[in-house]
Amino acid sequence: MVEKFNEKANALAHEYWRLQEITAEGAGGNRLEEIEKLLEKGIGGKLKDQLEVEAKRLRKEVDDISGAFMKLGEIEKEILEMTAELAPNLDLFEDDFFPYDSEHEPISEEFFSALTNLFFGAPSPSIQFKVATFSKDGIKVDLAYGRSSLEVLGYVIMMIQETAKQMLGMENTIDKCCELLKQNEYAFIVLGTLLKEGRRLGMKEIREISHREDKEYKELVRDIYDKELVNGIAYLVGDGWEYNLIKEYDDKYEATDFGEMVWRICNAKTSEDEGKMKRVGISNSSLNIHNILKFLKK
Repeated sequence: MVEKFNEKANALAHEYWRLQEITAEGAGGNRLEEIEKLLEKGIGGKLKDQLEVEAKRLRKEVDDISGAFMKLGEIEKEILEMTAELAPNLDLFEDDFFPYDSEHEPISEEFFSALTNLFFGAPSPSIQFKVATFSKDGIKVDLAYGRSSLEVLGYVIMMIQETAKQMLGMENTIDKCCELLKQNEYAFIVLGTLLKEGRRLGMKEIREISHREDKEYKELVRDIYDKELVNGIAYLVGDGWEYNLIKEYDDKYEATDFGEMVWRICNAKTSEDEGKMKRVGISNSSLNIHNILKFLKK
């Protein structure tokens, strides 16, 4: 890792959680508004003095929390910027384990909790991929997938860096793959099915699950649905991807770790775009049949 990465990461993570605690406490804004309305009515005597003291305290609290929110945004950006450049020290490589630089203080669990909170909306001391575990101790490779430790290391680092870049609004591989995925609606359905089931599935199983989950849409396009599912799989296993979203194992298919990363972000973006279209009142004629049915189900 770069010099002083660990120390800076730990300091940022500590500040991140301190600010999270402050901003979660609430600003007392409603209470301040009530007091100011009473003071505007010309209340006098001891009650007025008490209310003015309380209003002063609440104004400071509101200002402090407003400042904490701004500072928190800056800290989040710094954590993501560091993560976008994260790299291990290969000198410490031990078979299937890549520990962090022992010449620096250990990376804290606070940092990984902050990173996972930013990535997934929930703190965790590690990220469990299919091919490796990424935690405060280092990167532990699962050799059962038949790939070299260095290959898996590069893959894991790529996913972490690209996710951070995506959140920073920088050019990244995840957004590019998301755009490719959205070009084939049936590939989108297949990937979602594989991730929801969390296991390897053959074409027959994918078809049966898709029929059950997507029954209304299938009935409208029954003449092409099964064929397009096959084409969707062919699209996903084709050569057009820098990193595979699914892998084939003896006529069965499984979503990759990168496929899950792309799906998380792409699905969230698609839902957000649909929400925007609904809010601005775009007519149903501008949407495909599948999206119309999804809207009706909500």
